[in-house]
Amino acid sequence: MTVKMYDIMKMQASITGNPVQGVGYRVFLLQKALGYGIQRFDARNEMSHEKQQVIVRAEGEPAMIEEFCSFILTESPPSAIISDISFQEYTGYVISIIDYMHLVQVEQLSKGIPAIISIDKKQDRMLDKQDQMLDKQDQMIQKMDHMESSITGEIKDLRTDLRSYMDRKFSVMEQDIQQIKVKIGLM
Repeated sequence: MTVKMYDIMKMQASITGNPVQGVGYRVFLLQKALGYGIQRFDARNEMSHEKQQVIVRAEGEPAMIEEFCSFILTESPPSAIISDISFQEYTGYVISIIDYMHLVQVEQLSKGIPAIISIDKKQDRMLDKQDQMLDKQDQMIQKMDHMESSITGEIKDLRTDLRSYMDRKFSVMEQDIQQIKVKIGLM
């Protein structure tokens, strides 16, 4: 019985441009590597001479790796701007694609958790400000209630004053009318 050993090919691609990082390039490549059945894959962001680079390593059957290299040359995420792509053989260790996916998940969590904490803190500050505004609103309503009571009291006092003033005036007018009637002989 003979066991056929498959040839294994390793490669490293350096994708240079601005931007090639922060545009989803590594996940873009991971998805395609999964589609090609590549079992070992790694992609990292690096800086080289102040230029952004995505360094991709893959290991698999030569036909798969060649197709993957063709894909790298012809396709990229929509927001990526590529200035150079180079390939070389690679002899080092390439982690399994499953382990790489776990690394990507951990990386995303490490980015997401601080963002969630920041959102939570901002939400707490917003709720504190909202509570302060509601307290101020309650204070203003209390002041308005006090002012309403005060104004209502003043109006009642004015009505009382006006009524007593008018009563006095009418009384004086009635007396004046009585005197006029007496003088002209109507009474």
